[in-house]
Amino acid sequence: MPADYAMLEFSEKLTLTPSMMAEQDVEGLRAHGFTDREILSIILAAAYRNYIVRVADALGVELNATVDYAPELIRAFGVDDQQARTTLYADRLTRTTPLREAGERPPLPSMPQVSANQICWIDTTWPPETTEQFRQASEELVKLSAPTPHRYLAQAFALRPDALAVTVEYLRLVDLDGSGLGRRLETMIGLIVAATLSSQYMAVHHAQRLLHNGATTEEVASLVHYSGGSGLDPREGELIHFCEQLTRGPGTMVRSDVEALRAVGFYNRDIITIAASASLENFLCRVANGVGLRLEPEMSTSVALETLGSSAAAP
Repeated sequence: MPADYAMLEFSEKLTLTPSMMAEQDVEGLRAHGFTDREILSIILAAAYRNYIVRVADALGVELNATVDYAPELIRAFGVDDQQARTTLYADRLTRTTPLREAGERPPLPSMPQVSANQICWIDTTWPPETTEQFRQASEELVKLSAPTPHRYLAQAFALRPDALAVTVEYLRLVDLDGSGLGRRLETMIGLIVAATLSSQYMAVHHAQRLLHNGATTEEVASLVHYSGGSGLDPREGELIHFCEQLTRGPGTMVRSDVEALRAVGFYNRDIITIAASASLENFLCRVANGVGLRLEPEMSTSVALETLGSSAAAP
C-alpha cells in the first residue's frame, strides 16, 4: 500500500471511529516511512478537519456564491449545479431524517496499552530549539486546565509546540473559563463530546472537573452512560442534544437545532461559542485517541475514573 493511502486510511479511521485507534495504526504509518513528528502532524491535520467541518455544519455555513466550483467536486458531495448556485441550507429548516433515539451509550473502552516509560504511542521528546516555546505553552495548558491538568495532553504535542501554542490560545476563548458560558456548561460540552466519541482520556478529565464543580457522581454517570442525561434543566438538555448530534452526525445538523438553543435562552454569541467549543473538543478527543494517551497517575486514582466504570481503567 502506498504511503499516501496509508495516511488516508489512518485519517479516515481517526475520523469515523476514533475510539478504535490502536498502536498498530501508528506502527503502520512508521512502516511507510513517516516520522513521529509527521505522524503527529497527520493526527493534527485530520483532527482539525473534523473541527472545521463541525463549525461549518453547526452554523449552516453556505458555499461561496462567487466561487465557480468544479461540477465533479460538488457532485461528489451530493450537491448538484443548481444547488451550488443557490442556498444549500435554505430548506434545511427541520430534520428530514430521524435522530438516533436517546439511550444507553456503550461503555468506555479500556485505556490504551502504553509502555511503562511512555505516555502515548509517539515520541514526546521535544527538540532543543523548541524548548522555550513548548515549556511556555505546556505550562499554560496545565495552569488553565487545573484542577484536572492535561499534563500528558500537553506533552503529546512536544514535536509540534507551535500547534500546542495555538490550541492553548483557542482554549482560552471557548473553554477553561473563557467562553462566557460558565465552567459547568463548558465542562458538560467536553464530557458529552468525549462520551459520544468514547475518548477515555478526555472523558475522565471532564468528569473529574465536573465533580470538582459540584456535580454528583450520579449526574456524571448519567451524562456519560446515557444519551441526553437525566434530571437536567431545559437549557442544559438542549445544549447536550446539540453537542451530541454535532459530534455524531455533523451533516445532519439543521436550522431548527440552532433555533432550539435560542428558545432556551442562548444568544447568537453563545451559539457560536457552543459550536466552536464542541468542535474543538472533537479535535482534542481525536488527538488524544490518535496518539494513544494514557492517564496521568493522579487521574488513574480519581473519583471520576471509578464513576465512569472499570472499563475506562488503565490495564
